[in-house]
Amino acid sequence: MQSTPKLTKKQESDFCLACGECCKRYCITVLPEEANKISKSLGKTRKDFLENDCVLNVKLFLKTTPGVLTYPSTFFPKRIFDLLKKEIGSVGESYFIVPQVVLKREEKKTFKFKDKKSIIETRNACKFIRPENNCDIYEARPAPCRLFPFIAMPGLREQYPFCELFQKTYKDLSIESKIYYSKVQDYFKEIDNKSFTSFWRTPPTSGAIFLQDKEIGTISLEELELMMPKKQK
Repeated sequence: MQSTPKLTKKQESDFCLACGECCKRYCITVLPEEANKISKSLGKTRKDFLENDCVLNVKLFLKTTPGVLTYPSTFFPKRIFDLLKKEIGSVGESYFIVPQVVLKREEKKTFKFKDKKSIIETRNACKFIRPENNCDIYEARPAPCRLFPFIAMPGLREQYPFCELFQKTYKDLSIESKIYYSKVQDYFKEIDNKSFTSFWRTPPTSGAIFLQDKEIGTISLEELELMMPKKQK
């Protein structure tokens, strides 16, 4: 079994290239308590932060058995129905719907590291990354940012071949990751009980829809509400 040495901040910094790849490659999910913390750090209201700094990400997974966040496709608006049909040729009877609030992404100028040199590049990235690859909300950043790259399960280091920190160190954040995933599970249960808009109150009004991990189009909050009608308890 691989040992897990405790690293100082300096040791971690020596490994990390501050390349910002994690900020450029991934959509960062925000939980309600994190939205409160980030909006406060920015001097904004939660409503302002959610409307202007976040978007919807809705992921669909074909599912044939009832369960949490599982809904029949008969509720899907025609436009969403047509997006699915165009992508796979048919539409299943029911889907597991994963509605997320994520930090907005935009075209950003940042540093890219190649052959031990830094060059400026323009890429789609988290809106809070600065040109020098620093983070505007670093102290209030969400759990996926705090745990990355050690949020992955042991033995899956190949997930992040670009991350030198992950390749050369064996920090163990499994306990913190389990706590985070438990919060995510509770979050989805709450949405299933209360509905997405009732839980968030003022969520982003639009975003992207995915079939599993492939983006297939756009979605509005109104369309999402139709897809996830209030369940009878």
